[in-house]
Amino acid sequence: MKTSKGYLLALVCCMSMVFLVAGCAKDEVDTTGTIYGIVNDADNGEPVSGVHVVLNPGGKTTNTGSDGRYEFLDMEPGQYTIQISKNGYKTNTKRISVVAGKEASGDMVLERGESRIKLSANSLTFAKGESSRTFDVMNVGTSGSVSWNITFRESWISVSPSSGTTGQGKSSAVVVNIDRTKITEDVTVNLIVEADGESMPLEINVQFGESEGGGDGPSGGEGSCGEITSCDSEVKIEFLSCIKNADAVEFQFMLTNNREDWKVWFNRDNSDAVDDKGNSCPGYNIKFYVGNSDSFVTGGNAVTFMKGVRTKCRVIIPGMKAEASFLQRLDWVISSSQPWNPQVKKITFTEVKW
Repeated sequence: MKTSKGYLLALVCCMSMVFLVAGCAKDEVDTTGTIYGIVNDADNGEPVSGVHVVLNPGGKTTNTGSDGRYEFLDMEPGQYTIQISKNGYKTNTKRISVVAGKEASGDMVLERGESRIKLSANSLTFAKGESSRTFDVMNVGTSGSVSWNITFRESWISVSPSSGTTGQGKSSAVVVNIDRTKITEDVTVNLIVEADGESMPLEINVQFGESEGGGDGPSGGEGSCGEITSCDSEVKIEFLSCIKNADAVEFQFMLTNNREDWKVWFNRDNSDAVDDKGNSCPGYNIKFYVGNSDSFVTGGNAVTFMKGVRTKCRVIIPGMKAEASFLQRLDWVISSSQPWNPQVKKITFTEVKW
């Protein structure tokens, strides 16, 4: 009987431990979610293997298997954008929400054909105090114009223009503005550019707070550029800063040539500017500097931009009138170039503010 009672007691203890462990396991809460998806051909419904999948924010990537499937595990809850691409297909994008403890469906389709649009940037970062940035929608198709439009969910973002039509080999500048009074922390979201059956995301990263330099300008005294029109869809121009010292204005930008190495002659004399009060700034007074050179570019100087290399450029405009608030327009004119000619023989900056 003692043995029987001891056995029963041991059995009860074991059962209690089992229920205790089960109860503890039951109390555990999943803090992450999962994204599962399959990519199918839009025409025949068959799974597509070898599709490149990019998840933002975060920049995680993977490829679909032979069954067209992909997955992202242990994802923090939140809003994400999935971009899928493969040669012979148009790029496609989808917004998706991840919930803790649940699986989010990332099923998508790819439409056959070649991409006709390309964005000049994959992301735009707004530094503290900065409220305006620019990117280009480029038509890289082999024929005809392409119509596009931009969608987003956030009320504190505005874009201009939000839709348009871009000719073959041309690019259209888009200005992205943010209302800082409506955000309270660093934030990352995505715009989606849709055109001709495809869609591409543009990641927007905003750093919360005022710039260290203060100032009441759109970027805390560091300046901004309302719009940049590049000379070519394969030449990316990124505005950096603008300051005014006494009567001289200096603004800087980054130029990236995405074609083959490019030798360029600029026409300084014809590169005139005008301020917001209508005062002209003759080109022969304007100084252009390329790279780390201490010598400004003249009509006889050739400048070489290597393929894929980001080159810093700066412009100094002396003699600005005291009543001027910003530079309304500046055309940086190109005389000639080798071994290829740009689509337009000038780079235009408008509404350059300091």
